[in-house]
Order: sequence, then C-alpha cells, then structure tokens
Amino acid sequence: MFRDVVLQDTRPEEWPAIRARIHQRVAGCIGTQPQVKVEPEMQVVKEYENYGLKHLKIRFRVLPDEYGLAVMVMPEGVSAQRPAPAVVVCHGTARAEGKYSVLTREAADFRGYAIDLAQRGFVAVAPDTYIFGELLTRGEDLPYPEVEKRWNEANAQFAHTHPEWSLDGRRLWDHQRLLDVLDTLDFVQPKTYGVIGNSLGGRTAIFLTAFDKRIGAGVPSTGVSPNITNIYRSGAQRMSKWADYVRSGSIHYDYQDIIALAAPRPLLIIEPFNDPYNPFLAANFQVYLSGQRAYGLLGKPECFCTLNHGDGHGIPPDACEFAYRWFERWIKGEQVKPVQ
Repeated sequence: MFRDVVLQDTRPEEWPAIRARIHQRVAGCIGTQPQVKVEPEMQVVKEYENYGLKHLKIRFRVLPDEYGLAVMVMPEGVSAQRPAPAVVVCHGTARAEGKYSVLTREAADFRGYAIDLAQRGFVAVAPDTYIFGELLTRGEDLPYPEVEKRWNEANAQFAHTHPEWSLDGRRLWDHQRLLDVLDTLDFVQPKTYGVIGNSLGGRTAIFLTAFDKRIGAGVPSTGVSPNITNIYRSGAQRMSKWADYVRSGSIHYDYQDIIALAAPRPLLIIEPFNDPYNPFLAANFQVYLSGQRAYGLLGKPECFCTLNHGDGHGIPPDACEFAYRWFERWIKGEQVKPVQ
C-alpha cells in the first residue's frame, strides 16, 4: 500500500539523492512559497506573569506586509549568560483561542504544554498558527458563528491570493520565520529546537520537523493521518493542485516520506488507538515501518519512536511526560539510563 523509502540494497551513501527526490515530491504538493526574503523582526507587545512564569507576547514579521503573534514562556533563571533550549508549541484546531489553548491548564479540553515545558527549563514558544487565534479574531471576543464566518472568509481569500500554495505550506513558512527570530535571541540556545503539537498542531509539528533541520527533536501527536486511507483530512478543498492529485489517483507522497525527511533527527510520534478522526490505525503502522527504515539506514534507530495510547484525540499526562523526557534527552542532552 505504501511505497518504501529504503530498499533492502539501499546504501547510506545513496540517501542524500533519495532524500532530495522525496523532498521535491512533498514540496511540490504543499505548493510554491513566495519568492521574498523576510529578515527576522520581533517586538515585545506585552509582558505579564502567569503560573509564576514570565510571559512575553511578541509580534514577528512573516511576510513583508504581514505579522505573526506568539507568546514566549520563560523558564526561571534564563538569561544571555544562561541561555535555555527552546521548544515551539503548536496549538490544535482551537480557532478562536489559538496559542492560548496551550498556555492554560484551566480549560477542560486544553493542556498547558508550554507551561509544563517552561517549568522544566525550556523557553516555550506558542505561536498562533495561520489563521487562528488573534490572527483570526483580532483580539475580539466573538460569538462562534462570527468565528466560523471569518474562518471561511480567510481561507477563501488565501486560496484566491495564493492558488499555488497550501495551508500546510503557509503554516510551515510562518513557523520557519519564528525559528529565524529564535536564532537571533541571546537567551535561547541556537539552531537546535524542539517542536510539539496535537491534532492540527501535530500535523504542523511533523511538517516543521521534516522541512527544517533546525528542529532537533519533534513530537507530533494525532498528526499522522495517512493520505491514502484518510484523504478527507488532507485539506484538498484548500488547494486546487492537491485536489487534482487526488482526483487523478496519483498521491505524490504519504507520511513515510515525511518521516524519512525528518531522519535521522529524533522523532517521537504519539497516536491513539481510538482516534475518531483517524480510524485506520493499521495504515499508521505501515507508515511507521516504512519510514523508520531511513533511521536504520542512517544508523540512528534509537531516534525514531512511536507511543500509542487509548485516550482518544489528545495527549494524556503520561504521554506528555514521555514527550518532555524526549526533549530533555535530545535537546538538553540528558542521559537516559536503561532499566536493568
């Protein structure tokens, strides 16, 4: 069902050329990004404290005439003299709440991944994904019908303005511009970042891990929905080029290719057995088996891991703990001793 990324006789020295072909196929599907150069630019627009941690709300440039918004949660003691590793925390499909859905522990449906990570010594950066949160609401307290109306209008406008781009491509672009900003901050350890997210955030996290080598460890949760069995989640209605691929029966990539693009950088995939939005879990395991062969080929089998649970479309606390330890192992470099 799924194309192998590595064959039995594939040699490690062949991998760069294989990877380049995979990259070309996947990049072609997510569309053509604008041919502009955006210099890193950030302004702190608000500073406040929550959960005993300093929060910086920032505005950063993503296109010549557009900005993104994010909140940075600072660990205790971080400074230019004591820089900390950073983790980008991608929110799910909380259209109005956006970034704040991963910055609070009070709401029943949300979990404060950013707070947890900052308390463990990471600079946690939670951006509004395009086009969610304040990028959609502009800070207004809107009723649900108005949120839906603006959401549909924004997506229609994007499709009209960028017919050869995709929402996956735009989200990847915006998050990479955030990484550009992190590269400039003296209190952040540079060039090796983590990324975590659930649902839409999981999809964002795995694409960012695959396409940006500054991501030193990725943790996508409920973000792997193989195209071949779960095509309704591919966003075909958002990108005419992708829809053409689907109608022709020629799907140019699947998630084993995304996994292969991430190799050999550490990747932990968290998925439930009982996700109502992705009921074909056997396809997931086929993807894992095919994609992880790239890690074996490159001599880094320990850098690929999957964790499955039965708690539905989310990350239960014990899986969160595993994810945080994954970052401590691969971003902080803390040693993990096997149980004897």
